Amino acid sequence: MQFLKLATQNYFRNFWLTLTSIIIMILMLFSLTLIYIFNIAGQQVLNSFNDKMDLGIYLKQNIDQNKVALLKTELENISEIKEVKYLSAEDSLVIFKNKHQNDSLILKSLEELRENPLGAVITLKFHNPAAYQKALDIIEQPIYQELIQNQDFYDYQKLIESFNQISKKITKSGLAISGIFTLITILVIFTTIKLGALSRQKEIKIMRLVGASAWTIRSPFLIEGIYYAFTAWIINGGIILFLSYLFQPQLGLFLESEFNLFQYLTTNSIQFWLILLAFSFFVSLIGSALAIKKYLKI
Repeated sequence: MQFLKLATQNYFRNFWLTLTSIIIMILMLFSLTLIYIFNIAGQQVLNSFNDKMDLGIYLKQNIDQNKVALLKTELENISEIKEVKYLSAEDSLVIFKNKHQNDSLILKSLEELRENPLGAVITLKFHNPAAYQKALDIIEQPIYQELIQNQDFYDYQKLIESFNQISKKITKSGLAISGIFTLITILVIFTTIKLGALSRQKEIKIMRLVGASAWTIRSPFLIEGIYYAFTAWIINGGIILFLSYLFQPQLGLFLESEFNLFQYLTTNSIQFWLILLAFSFFVSLIGSALAIKKYLKI
C-alpha cells in the first residue's frame, strides 16, 4: 500500500496546486450538471405545456353532424391523443356566458343577436406533442375543412418548436463551456502531477535503476489524480444538491408543477452521478498519465 501513502502525501503536499486542480474540475463538473438539470427542467416545462394545452378546433354553425362525428372518430384513433372532447354550440354559449357573467355589455350584445353566434368546439389533449402533425393531416383534409371555422394548432407548434430550439442552443453552449473546462482541467492536473514528479525525479530514477516496474512508479500519480476527481465530484454534488433544495420552492412556482428537483437528483439520477464520477476519473487519469509519461523513460 506504499503507493497509496505516496499519493496521499503528494495530494496534501502542494496545497495550492491541489486546490486549483479541484476548483477547475468542480467548474467542469458543475457545468455538465447544469446541462443535465436544464434538460430535466426543459422536459418538465414541455410536460406542463402538454398537460395544460387544450388545442381547439372551432367549427362552423349548421354543419353536417355526421361529418363532425367522423372527424371526432378519426382523431380518437390517434394513439398519441389523450382525449378528444366535443363541446356543442349550446354548451359553448353557456361557458362563454359564465366566463363573462360580470360583463353586462357582452351579455346584452348576445341578447340582441337573438341567436347563438358560437359554433361547436373539439378540444384535444396529447400524450406526445409530436402528434400535432398527425391531427393536422386529418383536419386539413378537404372533407373536414368545410366544417372548420378556425384552429389554434399552429401557435402552439411554434411555441414548442421555439422552446426546443432555445433548449438545443443552451445545451450546445453548455457543452462547449464544459469542453473548455475539461481541457483546462487536463492541463492543470498535468501541471500539478508534473511538478510533483519533478520534485521526485531523483527518487523515480533510482526506482527505475533498481528495477521498479512502470506501474509501481506511475500508480501514486494516477491515484493522486483520482483523489482530485473524487474530491471535486463530492463537492460538486454537495453544491448542486444544496442549491436544488434551497431553490426548490421557486423552481416549483416557475414550472407550475409539483416536480421536486432535489428528490429527482437524489433518487432518479444515480446513473448520471456515476457517469459523472467515471468521467472525472477519466479526465484526471489522462492528465496524470501524460504528466508522468516522460519520467518513465528515465
